[in-house]
Formats: sequence, structure tokens, C-alpha cells
Amino acid sequence: MAAPSLDALRSTVSDLVALTASRTPKDLAVAQRGEWSAAQVAAHMADAEMVYSVRIRMVLTDENPMLVGYDQDAWADRFSMCDASVTGSVDRFRTLRAANLRLLESLEPAEWERSGTHVEQGQVRISDIVELLVGHDRTHLDQIRRLLP
Repeated sequence: MAAPSLDALRSTVSDLVALTASRTPKDLAVAQRGEWSAAQVAAHMADAEMVYSVRIRMVLTDENPMLVGYDQDAWADRFSMCDASVTGSVDRFRTLRAANLRLLESLEPAEWERSGTHVEQGQVRISDIVELLVGHDRTHLDQIRRLLP
């Protein structure tokens, strides 16, 4: 299998910056009933990037590793304010995404097929993880668009 296009992963950082850079902290803190605020979504995206980073690295270095899930709501409750600002969350996301892109760009064709077993999703290859990440990005960028005035 050929390596998936990484263009969508590259564009997420600029999209996230464009959506959040000129917004007030008040605008970014507004949440609709049952949803996170844009600030919490940005922090979640950075947290998820860290989780995906570990999963990719585990698959690359272990034979069929077990990939654990995580409670994203518990992480959001506990960690969403640790960055102190949306800019901090976006900077953390940018740093992690840049490192992940460098790693993904270095993969040999056979490495895209390496897999692990996710406790909820079953067998996943690195190429699957990347596609999941692309979808995750789109979902949350759309969520931020809906939340902001």
C-alpha cells in the first residue's frame, strides 16, 4: 500500500490557527449545551495528537502492540486548562503535529502496513491511524466552526 497523503494533516495546523487566532478568550470559552468550547476542543486536539503519536510509535517499534483507549472527556475535564490559553493548546498541537509529520514522512512503504490491536477498534495499521487522525481533525475543526460566532 502506498503511504496516505499527509496534506490533510499538514493543513490542520493552519486551519486551527486561522479559526482561533483572532478570537477573544470569551468567544473561545463559549460552549453549547453538551459540547466542549472551542478552547476545550483545541486542547483536546493537542491531547489526541499526543495519544496518536504514542500509538504510531508503539506500532513502529513493537510487534502487534496493544493500543489502549482513553477517556477523552476525563482528559478534557482534567487537562483542558493546563495550556492556560488557546494559543498554548494550538502551540502544543503544532509542535506535536510537526514531530508526527516528520516521523510519518520517514516511513518506508512496508511500515505503513505495520499494525497493533486497539482495545476498542481491533486491528489497525499505521495507515489506518493516519486516516482516523484526518477524520478526527475534520470533525473538530467543523465543531470549532459551529461554536464560534
